[in-house]
Amino acid sequence: MIATSTPPAVPLSDEWWAALADRVNADPRWRLASRYFDGRIRFEWETEAIVFEARGGRIVTVGSAGPRGDTVTVAGPRSEWEALIDGRTDWFRATTPGLGELVISGDVVTAMRNSNTFWLLFEALSEAPRGSRSDDAPRSPEPLEMTADIVGRYAVVNGIRTYYEEAGDGPILLCLHAAAQDTLMYRHVLNELSDEFRVIAFDAPGHGKSSPPAEGLFTNTNQQADFTEAFIRTLGLEAPALLGCSFAGNEVLLLAARNPGAYPAIVSAEGADYTPRFPDFILDMFATDGHQLLNGWARSLSGQRTPETRLSEVVWQISRSTTDVMKADLTAYGTFDERAAMGNITAPVLLLRGEDDWLVTDEQVEQTRSRIAGSQIARLAGTGHYPMIENPREFNEVVRVFLRKVDRR
Repeated sequence: MIATSTPPAVPLSDEWWAALADRVNADPRWRLASRYFDGRIRFEWETEAIVFEARGGRIVTVGSAGPRGDTVTVAGPRSEWEALIDGRTDWFRATTPGLGELVISGDVVTAMRNSNTFWLLFEALSEAPRGSRSDDAPRSPEPLEMTADIVGRYAVVNGIRTYYEEAGDGPILLCLHAAAQDTLMYRHVLNELSDEFRVIAFDAPGHGKSSPPAEGLFTNTNQQADFTEAFIRTLGLEAPALLGCSFAGNEVLLLAARNPGAYPAIVSAEGADYTPRFPDFILDMFATDGHQLLNGWARSLSGQRTPETRLSEVVWQISRSTTDVMKADLTAYGTFDERAAMGNITAPVLLLRGEDDWLVTDEQVEQTRSRIAGSQIARLAGTGHYPMIENPREFNEVVRVFLRKVDRR
């Protein structure tokens, strides 16, 4: 194995690459993911390259690159390969435009539709892959035992049968879920904060137990915001504080800008006022093979302190969405730009970010803060893109302290 304190330079020896192939072949996850992948995978940097030939769930040969004709080529600068070997990045981050420097060519569709093959191959590059969780690594604390009386109901909102859950009494906290998820992601918030607040979470149209819109799934954040406002009117909610995550972390900022003074507090978790991300090709891949892509992506976005049980819950929750919902949600997320409207916000705003979330960068959050007067940032160490699932105790405490400071008279 390669020590991680000083990243080795590439190219490495033929023996190192052969040992990597042995590690991959010994990984039952890779054998299962690659059982039907037959082809040649080329890693390329500067003037050097290495080629893996895979057949029937095994790497059968590995060696210096010969004539072209590889199934998939992954090329990038030496520095990006060294970051992979050192565990500072992974397949998903390294190939995300604007965040990584690796470029896929050749049969790109095959690469995307076999993302687990590539993710696990890249994971084997490092003895400490990004997102790895050794047995002695510190963990985020366990969530509290479920004791709250959580009640599920339906309401008809703009003609859509909409499911929601609520618990507790007091000032209202309305929770909006992330892309390809639903009310379930807020189960620890409903349990832990309902001792002080009336916590409500609802399934957006087409998600969870809510019916889809007759005119088709929402692909724009303004459509989502219109529906949230209709939900608030339907339930007669007066001055709810808003909590949103990821694409709903964006949405709560939009809602506060659209209607200044309507909401006493805003918590935007893993949100920003500008999130350009997904080309049409990537969205089409989500529409055809979204579960494999989004499940691996979710693991990549998780934090170092997240226990495997809670990471598995993130993946399981996402797996319950359909691929057309995934594409619609990510279309809205990837086209969100409300930078010009942030000056309208008058409510107190907390931008809450997991420090291990590479999708929503610290720079994005800082820039968002600079455009919202009086806003503040809270960061959760070792936590990723789904903080209310990954690290609910610390997440809920940060939210509680923030809401207590808000004057709701």
